[in-house]
Amino acid sequence: DYPEYQGMHHIADDKAILELVDPATLEPVPFEHGAKGMVVQTTLEAEGMLWFRETFGDIFQVFTEPCPCGQTGFRYKVVGRVDDMLKVKGVMVYPASIDGVITGFAPRVTGEFRIILDEPPPRVVPPLKLKVEYGEQVKENELESLAKEMEGKMHDRLKISPKIQWVPPFSLERSEGKTKFFEKTYEEKK
Repeated sequence: DYPEYQGMHHIADDKAILELVDPATLEPVPFEHGAKGMVVQTTLEAEGMLWFRETFGDIFQVFTEPCPCGQTGFRYKVVGRVDDMLKVKGVMVYPASIDGVITGFAPRVTGEFRIILDEPPPRVVPPLKLKVEYGEQVKENELESLAKEMEGKMHDRLKISPKIQWVPPFSLERSEGKTKFFEKTYEEKK
C-alpha cells in the first residue's frame, strides 16, 4: 500500500451500487473518505433476475478523495471479513489488520501469529492476546522492547492494546489453505 494510491479503483459504478453497513447492527455507514463497513451490493444489470441487495461478508474501507493517478470514482480495500471480526472494548478489529502491523516488523518477526480466544468471538475481553513468532536473529533480551514497540504500533494504528506472548521461530503450525488466525482455548458448544 502506497499512501498516495489507497486501495483499488471501483470501475463498475454503472453495473452495481455499493453501500457500507455496520456489520453488527446492519445500519448504514456514511460513504465517506476512510469509512469502514460491510459492503452491500445491488447488481443493476442482472438479466432475467430481480434486483436485490446482497453481501459476501467482506469489510471494505473506502477512499473518496481524488486519486493522484487521475482515475475518477472511489477506491476501496478489503480490510477483513465479518466472520473474522473481533470486538475489543467496542473497537472492531480484523486479523488482516493485525497481520499488517505484525508483518511490518519483519525480519524481527517471522510474520506468523495466533490470536488467542478464551471465549467465542466476536467479543474479546481485553487485553487481546497474541502469540507471535520472533525472528531467527532476535535475541531473548530484545523481546521485551520489541513487544512494547509492537503493542504501541497496534495501539496507534488499530486502537487496541494487545498482550504479546513470544514463541520461537517456526513453532506455529503453517497453514496450507486459508490462514489460521485463531487459537481457541474454550470448548465449542455442539
